[in-house]
Amino acid sequence: MQKRVWITAVLFAPLLFLHGHPAIAGHLIRLSSVGDSDGAHADLVVRKVTVTPIRARSGDPIRIEVVWMHWGELINNYYESTSANVLANGKVVASMLFSYEFGASLGDEYRHTFIWDTKGVAPGEYRIRAEVPLRLDTTPYDNFLDVKEPLVLFPAGAAFPAGEEQGGSAVTENSYWKKL
Repeated sequence: MQKRVWITAVLFAPLLFLHGHPAIAGHLIRLSSVGDSDGAHADLVVRKVTVTPIRARSGDPIRIEVVWMHWGELINNYYESTSANVLANGKVVASMLFSYEFGASLGDEYRHTFIWDTKGVAPGEYRIRAEVPLRLDTTPYDNFLDVKEPLVLFPAGAAFPAGEEQGGSAVTENSYWKKL
């Protein structure tokens, strides 16, 4: 009985510590409030999305390159985790866990290439969106970017219609982005 109590105490002690720590209990990022000059804020910006090929057959792999930046300030020794996602017509088709390393700085850039395996995906037009949502972001409207040109999947093994050929790329950049 004593051994079981001891094991339980050892397992739950770190959780109690984390729950009681104000910065950690506040979702690991301290946000600045209006007039608070010593706080930090989180801000992700999805800058660019490239889809290749933009015309393909069902079953072909689609390469989606996403570039996002951290445009806020984190306090050293804290971090936040989220997922970077690619959606096709609103459905997640590729995803990865993303965590800031301790002390993320203003302007840190992240790049990732997703591969969407379209085996078994119905032919048609697909609207692609890349998103890196962050619950505590100060500007959530720039946490995603929609590719303007739709991805077109043709039936597997079928010839492309006259005037259409396989390949091409679609590149969309965030209109809010301003270079330093």
